[in-house]
Amino acid sequence: MQGRLVDNAKIIYVSAPADYNTSAATSEFICMKNYQRVCFIIQTGAWAGGTAAVTLSQATSDGGTTASLGFSYMWTNDGATTTDTLTKTAVTSNTFNLDTASSLYVIEVTSDMLDVDNGYDWVLLEIDAASGDNTDLYSVVAIAYEGRHSASGLKSAIA
Repeated sequence: MQGRLVDNAKIIYVSAPADYNTSAATSEFICMKNYQRVCFIIQTGAWAGGTAAVTLSQATSDGGTTASLGFSYMWTNDGATTTDTLTKTAVTSNTFNLDTASSLYVIEVTSDMLDVDNGYDWVLLEIDAASGDNTDLYSVVAIAYEGRHSASGLKSAIA
């Protein structure tokens, strides 16, 4: 890949920085027909003690029926704000909890993780509401990259 990231990937604004202690956050349905990979980046701010479960789903269309999407690990800096090192961390039962202030959590999805034989080529990130009356802040950005049709320009990754 040569050139600027913005010329070689679709950067998708998923959820605004906010306190999600009483509501869940769900990403746009992201179509992987035109991309080999999608990287979800979750950034937490203040974290008062809630836990918010992060899961992935796959779908056959935007807004269509979803099915769980399995994943085995994510990367995190685990609150270390003075480092650019992320640690690969195993997840259990295709989920993990946001639970640390000032952290990055990164999930890589590759198109071969999807059940394309049954028409699943959309991916969705879901984060449950943080439990309790805590002020638990986060935001999410996704980056779709390794376009399949770069000769004709980057195609939209959302509906």
